Amino acid sequence: MAPAGSYLAELVRINDTLIWSHDRTDSLIAAVAVVRDLMGARLAPTYLLDEAGNLLVLVTDDEQRAVLGEGFATMPAHEHVREPWINPQEWPVSAADHLDHEAWTSLPADFRAWFGESGVVVSIHADGRHLGAVLLCFDGPFTLTQERKEFLAAAGRILGNAVYRWQVGSRERELGALEERRRLSDELHVDLSQQVAAVGLHAGVMRLDAVAGDTARLAQDLDRLDELVGVLGRSLRHQMLGLRADGEMVGGTFVDQVRVHVENFRRQIGIPVTVECPGGCTGDEVPLPVAAQLIRVLQEALANVHLHARAATVTVRVLPSHTRIRLEVEDDGNGFDPTSVPDSRLGVAIMTERMQQVDGVVHFGRGAAGGTLVTAEAPLHPARHGRAIPAGTGA
Repeated sequence: MAPAGSYLAELVRINDTLIWSHDRTDSLIAAVAVVRDLMGARLAPTYLLDEAGNLLVLVTDDEQRAVLGEGFATMPAHEHVREPWINPQEWPVSAADHLDHEAWTSLPADFRAWFGESGVVVSIHADGRHLGAVLLCFDGPFTLTQERKEFLAAAGRILGNAVYRWQVGSRERELGALEERRRLSDELHVDLSQQVAAVGLHAGVMRLDAVAGDTARLAQDLDRLDELVGVLGRSLRHQMLGLRADGEMVGGTFVDQVRVHVENFRRQIGIPVTVECPGGCTGDEVPLPVAAQLIRVLQEALANVHLHARAATVTVRVLPSHTRIRLEVEDDGNGFDPTSVPDSRLGVAIMTERMQQVDGVVHFGRGAAGGTLVTAEAPLHPARHGRAIPAGTGA
């Protein structure tokens, strides 16, 4: 039996594995492997409850998945999430103590074959919620001593806290994306309504010139109409790209989102964009509301580059500190004076309003190459923003 100090060290190791890995599935599998190896188990497949609570879904490596077979990729929850395997205290349970119980004898024979009569159910739980279990399977007898029970109970809680944190984070990102879609649809309606109204008014001017027989003015009107329609088309295209980006905002880190959006812009528009992230942007946290607003500022800034700047290159910088996150978008175009922007162009106002929503600011200035430098900055940990997305942790 491993000494108590070794158990404590392994619990710390499990916790660190779950915190620092970049892939959540891989980190869960690696953490469970620590438990499996310490207990001397032959197999340790992990099953997590789906959102509906009807199915247990297998999460394990390819080797264990091959041993179990595709028939055990999922299992009905009602057969397994029941007493005595699950108890109010969420303590681990050994099959050896319940071989005469209906809960054991009613299990499918093929399941009992690989789980074994010495198998142990380690509950994965957090915040009073049962989330799944690790099934420890042994080649021979295994005694579930009090020390092993305590270790496995603590390991199950650590695993559960991580799974619950990931589930809540995913739900928050989903809700944030839906809210962002609603906000973007409002902006889309206002922006496009103004541009369509401008086209309609210009059509009226053309009608008057046609009635007056002023062919010279009519030719100028046609050129202007072509220009208005072109701007409307480009604006619509950028707004649709923004709607498509909602799916990307649900998963991935803030830096991942920046890189994906930049790559989409480069591929769609053809303007080279470089992403700079001093220090690798690891270890800092970007709350979801802040990340959402910064991504939309990035989208608006890149749209302005294409529509107005006549730039050849763009540089995007992500500059986090321990307390703040700053995003810079710099181009080598013709620059602009934000005080001279007409009211019909809502981009500057929208970016300003977005950053105000997260206690942030946005500034517009001249870049080193004479083009425009957009700087958006916000605090990382204001209390009202709630949970955060680890900048160096995968979705």
